[in-house]
Amino acid sequence: MSMISLSDLTTLASAATEPGLAKPAPPRLMSIWEITTWILPMAPEHLRRVLASDPALPQGSAGVEGGTRWFTAAEVARLRAHFSQGARKTRYQPPRPANSKAPLITLTQPQGRAGRSTAALHLATAAALAGYRVLLIDADPAGALAQALRVSDGAEIGVLGLIARSAARHLRQGNEARLDRGEVPVAMDAVLSAALALHTSDLIRPTLWPGLDLLPAAAGLMQADLQIGRWRMAQARWQPWRALAEGLDGEDLRSRYDLIFCDTGRGLGPLALSVLASADVLLAPLPLIPGALGGLGAGLAALARALSAVQDEAQMVAQALGQTVQPLQWRKLAVLPTRAGGDAAQRLAHAARLGPALLPAALPEIAQIANGTAAQFYDLDYRDVGRLIYAPQREATEAAWRGMADLLAALWTEDSTPQSQLQLG
Repeated sequence: MSMISLSDLTTLASAATEPGLAKPAPPRLMSIWEITTWILPMAPEHLRRVLASDPALPQGSAGVEGGTRWFTAAEVARLRAHFSQGARKTRYQPPRPANSKAPLITLTQPQGRAGRSTAALHLATAAALAGYRVLLIDADPAGALAQALRVSDGAEIGVLGLIARSAARHLRQGNEARLDRGEVPVAMDAVLSAALALHTSDLIRPTLWPGLDLLPAAAGLMQADLQIGRWRMAQARWQPWRALAEGLDGEDLRSRYDLIFCDTGRGLGPLALSVLASADVLLAPLPLIPGALGGLGAGLAALARALSAVQDEAQMVAQALGQTVQPLQWRKLAVLPTRAGGDAAQRLAHAARLGPALLPAALPEIAQIANGTAAQFYDLDYRDVGRLIYAPQREATEAAWRGMADLLAALWTEDSTPQSQLQLG
C-alpha cells in the first residue's frame, strides 16, 4: 500500500491553488444623482455649475442615461478635496478632532456565519466614502477581504507579523539579559527573526476605494494559533494581548488614519484573542433572524471567559515579578444589527434586551450579497437594479454607517474633553 508523503501533499496543494486575481475589474462608476444624494450633499444643479465653471475638476465620462456623467471613486475623492476648501468646507470634511487617535474597532462574534466580514467591509468603505482615512485589518484566516477589495496582496504573514515582532523584541531583550548572566540564549525561529525588521507600512495595500487601505490576511494566519502558542511556551513572560495596539502605536498609524477596523475569524484561539484584547471598541454583528440573539449571548459569554483567563494569567505573572498589570478594558461594546428584513418587531425586542449597546440602524439583507454576486452593497450599480430598489437600500446602509459614526463622534468628544470635566460630569 502506497503512502502519501508531505511532498505529495505539497504538490497537490500547488495544483489546487487558483491563480492570482485576474485583471482588475472596471472601476465602480457613480452618477451625479448618487454623488449629491449620499456622498457630497448638494443640489445636482450646483455640482454641474461648479464643474462647468472649473474645467480643471474631474468632469466624469458621458453616459447614455439622460445625458448624465459618471465618475470614478478617485474622481469623487478629488471633488471632495475641492469642496473641502470652500466656504462650507465643514460639510465635506469628516469631523475628527486634530488631537485624537484613530480608534481600533474589532469585529467580534466567535460563532460562524455572523456577518463579521460583510459588516467590516461595509463600515470601512462607507467611512472612506465619507472622507475618512481608513485602515482595514484582516485577521480572519479565511482572508476574504483582499479579494473583495481587489487587492493582489502578496502578503506572507499579515497581521501575525505585528504579533511576531512583539514576541521577537521580547525574546531579544530576554536573550540580552541571559547573555549578561552568562546563560545560553533561547533560539529565535525564522519567523521571529524576519519580524524584527518588519515595518507595518510594508504590509499595507491600497484598495479600489480611495482613502481605504488594507492589511490583508496571509496564508501564515492559518498557523497563527499554533505559532503564538509556541512562542508563549518559549517565553512565559511575553503577553501577546497588546501586540496589535503596540504595533499601531509604534509606527504612528493612529495619526495616519482616522479609523481602524479589524475583522476576526470564528473561534477564540490566540490570534483572535490577541486582536480582540487590543481593541478600543468591540463591535458584534447580530443577524435579525430567529435564534441569533441567543447565539450572540453565548459567543460573548465565551469571549468573556477566555479573556478573563488571559487576564488572570497575566496577573499571576505580574505578581510573581512584583509588577502590576493593566486590566483588559474597552471604551465601547456595540452591537450592529444585520440582515434586516421587513420585520421591525424583532429589532425592537432586541433593543429592549440590549439597550444602548444596540446601534440604531441595521444593515439590510441584500440579495446580491446573500447569493455571492457582490461582496458588499457599494459594489452595486443602481442601473443593475433600478433606482426604486436601490435608493431605499442605500438609505438603509447609510443609516447603519451613521449609527457607527455617531458612536465614534462620542469617543472623539471624550478625547477632546479635559479629564477634569469628565470627572465632574
